Amino acid sequence: MSAPELSRQLRLILESSPDAPSLPTLLENIDAYVQEYANAPDAEAVSLHVEDRLQTICSDVLDHSVCAQLEVFLAVLYHLLPVLPSLSVISSWFEVVIRPALREPKLATSAVNHAKELILRTLELPTEADGNIGDEERGRREELIGNFRRRLMDFYLLDAYNESSGHDVLEWASLDDLSREKKACWKANLEDVLIKLGLQRPEDLLTEVFRCFASPPSRLQLLLLLNSFTSQAKFPDVAHVMASHVVTQSLLYSFTFDNSTTLCTIGLTMLTKLLPIFAVKACEDLKRVLPQLLIVLARTICWKQRAQSSIHDLTPEDLGMSSDIVGNVVESTGAEDTDTMANRNTLPIRPDLDWERLDLVFYGATPVPPSPHQFFQFLYYLFPCNTLRFLRYPISYLTENNVESPYTVTWDDALDEDMIRSKSESLLRGHVLHPLLIWRDATSELAQPDFWNQYDIPRIVGECTMLDVRHASLGLRQQQLFGAAKPAFAPASATSLPESIKVAEPASVSTLSSSVESSTSSVLAHVHGTAAPRKTRISLQEMINASIALKSGLEIEIVDSMPTWPTALFQQPRTTSTTPSLVVHTRPTTPDTVSLPGRATDDVPSHVAQAIAELQREVLLLRSELNFELWMARENVKHIGRLYHDRVLSRNAEVERQGLHNKMRGFKAEVQRLQKELKDHKDQTLTMKNQYLDYNQKLQDKLRELRAEKSSWQAEATAMRAADKESKDTFAAQGKLLDEATHRVFQLETTIKENAHKIDRLHDYERQIEQLVKMQRLWETDVHQLNEQNEYLKIFTNKYRKMELQVETYESILAKMEEDAKHQRLQVQTLESRLTMAQNTTNNHRNCQKRTSD
Repeated sequence: MSAPELSRQLRLILESSPDAPSLPTLLENIDAYVQEYANAPDAEAVSLHVEDRLQTICSDVLDHSVCAQLEVFLAVLYHLLPVLPSLSVISSWFEVVIRPALREPKLATSAVNHAKELILRTLELPTEADGNIGDEERGRREELIGNFRRRLMDFYLLDAYNESSGHDVLEWASLDDLSREKKACWKANLEDVLIKLGLQRPEDLLTEVFRCFASPPSRLQLLLLLNSFTSQAKFPDVAHVMASHVVTQSLLYSFTFDNSTTLCTIGLTMLTKLLPIFAVKACEDLKRVLPQLLIVLARTICWKQRAQSSIHDLTPEDLGMSSDIVGNVVESTGAEDTDTMANRNTLPIRPDLDWERLDLVFYGATPVPPSPHQFFQFLYYLFPCNTLRFLRYPISYLTENNVESPYTVTWDDALDEDMIRSKSESLLRGHVLHPLLIWRDATSELAQPDFWNQYDIPRIVGECTMLDVRHASLGLRQQQLFGAAKPAFAPASATSLPESIKVAEPASVSTLSSSVESSTSSVLAHVHGTAAPRKTRISLQEMINASIALKSGLEIEIVDSMPTWPTALFQQPRTTSTTPSLVVHTRPTTPDTVSLPGRATDDVPSHVAQAIAELQREVLLLRSELNFELWMARENVKHIGRLYHDRVLSRNAEVERQGLHNKMRGFKAEVQRLQKELKDHKDQTLTMKNQYLDYNQKLQDKLRELRAEKSSWQAEATAMRAADKESKDTFAAQGKLLDEATHRVFQLETTIKENAHKIDRLHDYERQIEQLVKMQRLWETDVHQLNEQNEYLKIFTNKYRKMELQVETYESILAKMEEDAKHQRLQVQTLESRLTMAQNTTNNHRNCQKRTSD
């Protein structure tokens, strides 16, 4: 099928014509067209032709507000991608089709997946081997794709709503529902694309994150992206890339220098999650950054709790606000928090690190320091000796490991050893003793093979959890309750869970509900000045069903939505009726649906901004905690599956052991019966023993005689066996010789038969030989005489010159005679050879006759 026919069918489908073919038929035709022209010699011309026709259809027919048309066009683009120009998605279709599709919340999931796949396949193009382009063209394409990756990251940080920028959320609240849904959909799709890009090309994603991480306002948003990225099930396959990437160093710098509790809390959660992954996938890189991880632990342990934040001591750049907003907020608060600066990390950073510190993300929220419990728990499990060595002598530990201070001051001025020891005491009391503390020290721990090198990630997570005293006691209590013979885990079903999950479930749910309740109570108490309301009842089953539905990727419909926030939240307190209002000119920063009826976004009380900031921060922290809990649950489920498999094997072994035990009981009864019978037989034998003593003695004597006779027989049998063996060997050798003789006789008989006619003529040959011998003798005599004549002639040649003519005559005669002699010699040689052959034949014949007669 040709390109004009395909464009005609696409146009008919987009115009909803009655003559239009079905979409599956069109896609089948497109696949056939792609298969035909993808590797054609004029593929570039075909690509440009298809691109022009699609551009014409897009400008003439496509309506971006109609989801059905957008879905059809995306499906066609997806199937035509092999014949489109390599970078057409970037240059032509991203802004026109793909970006509006990713911003449309009502678009079908398949169409959204097509849009994402178009982006991902375009980003994979530099890795494809293309021998038809030069180095210059390849470099240009790689540059365009790199710029496109940066655009996607900038869109994620700027164009989509930024829930972690720390700016006010009232502009977001002023948008209608459709605009908010579009922004939320755009951000979710961008995040999904970036995460998939990270799983396929982790180096590219981490490089872009590192580039944007230099900007403090973007760090929390990037950290949330990395948190989602590291929570993916396929992330362990690419974890070694992140472990060796420079972005890991930037993350450690951020957790060391930045003062935002929100950023550090989420970052510490992500770092805790990365520890077991790096331990399995990138152990050497983890050991390399171990001192910096311990520095982060020390800073988290010594993080001070501070009161409600104040911005008197912060610059507008620290808050991400304009100077007018900061002035209004300062006037509205009316009081200065003198402890805020004292609790911030104000140590000067070394200039060569080129790091800009992030101070605040959410103004107005109560700063809650990050908890070091889980981070310490994982570090303590992986490196117990080094962790305790650092907590005991942090300065000397860093000095011995040649760790340079990142500040302009030394470690003696930067660290407070007494505070680190005192603050870490509660952590140490809450964990059980690590066994390797007895067998290793800090140096051998890093030099010797790791004890977890054969472990997987779920096992490390499970054993880290069991270091907690509460979890260890719970495990011991469960073991005592159920015993060793009872299975620890029952098969999970839709309505039943293993006992361990049933025990641990209320703790996690209560933690989450208490966190939500505490945040809501603090906000409402701040607004109303009253006590917190009663607890909210939450259905755990509905939460599980909703989570499964959201993860399934199917289209869902949201019901019972809450379009507005409580109106009491925006009521002006009586004590602040004369307080100047906060003028806001910021970008939307929260995903919550906010509606402020009857109130402009440029005149909002300060307490509302503080309440929203509190809620915004709690939402991020709860999301981070939920992601970590989901990751922990996934790893624990894997660990539970392995333990359940081991338990099933143990239970089968127990069943087999019980069967063997029952058989052993039967065997014991049989043994007792046999022992009783044996006792009776022994009694009978004892009574008969005396009667048969003489008989036994006779038998013994006879037995000795028989044994002696048997010994003689055995000796004789041995000798006979040796003789028999020797005879057999002799017979075998004789048989072999007989075979050879038989073979030789056969050959001789054959030879005799062949030479029989020659033997018949032997006598004739003998007579001829005698005659030839006589002739030979005569010839020898003649030759002798000739030789004497030759000598005589040679002597008298000089004397008889006058007889030269006669000598010439004699010479000619002599030459003739020599020729005749030569012929005779040849005949003699021939006859001698015949005679020799005849003699040999005669001798052979005589020998054969002699052997025959013998």
